[in-house]
Formats: sequence, structure tokens, C-alpha cells
Amino acid sequence: MSLKKMLAEWQKCIAASAAHSAFTDLCEFNQQLYCCFREATDHVSADGQIGIVQLNGQGEVTAKNRIRIPDTDLRDPKLSITPDNKLLLLAYGRFKGPKGRYSQPLSWFSCDGQSWSSAKPLADKNWWLWRLSWHQGTAYGVAYNRAAQQTRLYAGNPRRTFECINQDLFSLSKNGKGYPNETDMFFDDNGNMVILLRRDADTCTAQLGVAKPPYRRWQWTDLGVYIGGPAMLAMDNNQALVSGRVWTERGPKTALLALNLSSKKLRLLTLLPSAGDTSYPGMVLNQEGLYISYYSTHEHKTMVYLTRFKNDELRALNSESASLS
Repeated sequence: MSLKKMLAEWQKCIAASAAHSAFTDLCEFNQQLYCCFREATDHVSADGQIGIVQLNGQGEVTAKNRIRIPDTDLRDPKLSITPDNKLLLLAYGRFKGPKGRYSQPLSWFSCDGQSWSSAKPLADKNWWLWRLSWHQGTAYGVAYNRAAQQTRLYAGNPRRTFECINQDLFSLSKNGKGYPNETDMFFDDNGNMVILLRRDADTCTAQLGVAKPPYRRWQWTDLGVYIGGPAMLAMDNNQALVSGRVWTERGPKTALLALNLSSKKLRLLTLLPSAGDTSYPGMVLNQEGLYISYYSTHEHKTMVYLTRFKNDELRALNSESASLS
């Protein structure tokens, strides 16, 4: 990969108190930024808890909360806004207790970003529900199971009834491509669902899926490159921004890319300061610019960062982009 070096307006470390702070997401709620992440001893340790920080537009932390459950590793938190303007937190709990070991997606909600409800299970045990996206009052999400090498599509109200509407969205047995897992999605102006899907077997290439309502018949395109911990943000019906881990000659990096939705081609916009254990970004675009949260070990400890590109800088990045191969 090669491209002209482009710089963000600023970058700040926003979480470093834990030995390992990682796996972020970002959203805007009531004109404030909220970033969630896992705090733990290590990448795969059993002591994960969720940190949630409130930030102003300059990336300064103005409040912080933690959510923990005894004997449970809480992993990969994600944030979304419900139709009735509540902040919804999703995470995957790995439990160790009297009933043995099992995993379960969980949700919490908050009316103010500070006080949080109790955890409520949703979807199916041992199916990793990755992220929730809302469309016309309904939440949608994709869950995966590594042993089955399969993904499922769910829909409903995460705090009430949330059911599987497609038992075999993408799988090794149906699509001939192994270990589909993490996803992000959006809905275009016509109500079509667009899914970006990570894979970690055979060619490890990401997939782009598109379906019309009711989201039963899918068209999948192999994007030809690996994208780890993908986040996707629609700019319009023709272009989306994508962020996630890519492989370079210097090892793994967290990247910002442009996805042409007509040609199904990706272009590299810039590499964020990152190295080693890195990725799992969240993105927010508003009048101040493009905010990206992510984690990295490039400063010799696994920490969470927030970076901002000005809107005019983003346009410059788009014009200076390089091909991804």
C-alpha cells in the first residue's frame, strides 16, 4: 500500500487506565459523543468490563462510567440510539458460574448517558451478536457462531422481542467461504440493507451483501481484501466510509477507506497512527467533522484513541486516495 500522507486535525488518547483498553464504538447522543470500550488485563482475559466515556467535540473526557458483571467477561461493546431517544449498549458476556460456561448477548439502556439499566439477554446463547442498526423503528443485527461458520440475521426490539429472521445469512456451507463473523450495516434511501462482513478463513476476504426488504434474498460481492473489526458509515447511496484493520507491509494498521457502492471497490484514504493489536473503530460524522475511535498498541500499551478529520480534510483525503490491493 502506498498513499500520500494525510493528517487528521487532532488525535487524543481517551482511555489508558487499564492494562488493555480496546474494542471501541462511538456514537453521538444528545449533542455529546459517547465512546465505549472493553477494559481488562489482556486481549483474551476473563475480567473484561465496559468503560463508557462522554466527550465534548474537542475529544475531552467529561464523564466516565463502568459496567461490570461478576464472573463475566464483557466483550465488544457497541452503542446505538433507540427510536425513543435512549442510548442502547450491546455487549457479549462470557459467563462462568454454577451453570457452567456459556456466552450470551446482553443489552443495557440509558436515558441520560450516565445511569444505566440492568442487563437483559437477547438473541441466542453462544451466537455473538455484533452490532445493532435501526431502521423504521426496528433494530437489526447479525450474529455469528465460529464452530458453525455461520451468521444469522436478527430483528426486533432488543429489550423485548428480538428474533432471528434469517437462520443462514452467510455461511461456509451455503457460500463456500469460511468463518464469517463481525459486521456493520446501513440502510439506503430505498430501504435496502447493506452489510459489510469480515471473514477469517481461506482467503480471509471481506464480503459486501445487499438485500431488499424483507431481507431474505442476498447478493454478495467479494471485496478481495481483509478488513478486521469493520465499521461502515454511509455518505449517500453511492459511497460509504469504512474503517477497520488492514494488512500492510509494516503489519496491521487501522485504516480509513472509501467504498464505492456501485462498483463495489475500496480505496485507501489514510492509515491512522496504529500498530500491532489494533482496530475495532467507531465513526461519527457531524458538522464538526469525522470522528473515529479505535485502539492500538503503537505507543507500547493497548489504549483507546479518538481522532478527528475536518470536513474539508475529509474531502481532500477522498481526492488523494490510493487503491487498496
